[in-house]
Amino acid sequence: MLTAIDQIANRNHLQMFKAAIPYLPRENQRFFSFYVKFLELQNVISFFSAQQGSLHSCAAGGEGTNLSEMLNDIRTFCDDKEKNMIDQISNLMTTMELFSMMMEKEESEEEDYE
Repeated sequence: MLTAIDQIANRNHLQMFKAAIPYLPRENQRFFSFYVKFLELQNVISFFSAQQGSLHSCAAGGEGTNLSEMLNDIRTFCDDKEKNMIDQISNLMTTMELFSMMMEKEESEEEDYE
């Protein structure tokens, strides 16, 4: 699974080229590995040089950031220990959001009584 930046960097079928590198003669693998990384960097530079160059998640639509969505995307690339830590952070965030909603509701009810 590729991240958004990987998709930009790996345009022009660079993933296929990268998959072929282990099958090249040993003396050519280093050069072609560097060359592929150079092409990836060139793709990223071109993307950000363009006027529309901006990364955003499909769900966010480029407007603001949603920390829980970001953590969920990052979680895909984590080992079990890291996934557990992200789950704990997500649970803590959910608890804090619920607490905040309860406090807002309480404040609005107090204002109604005044």
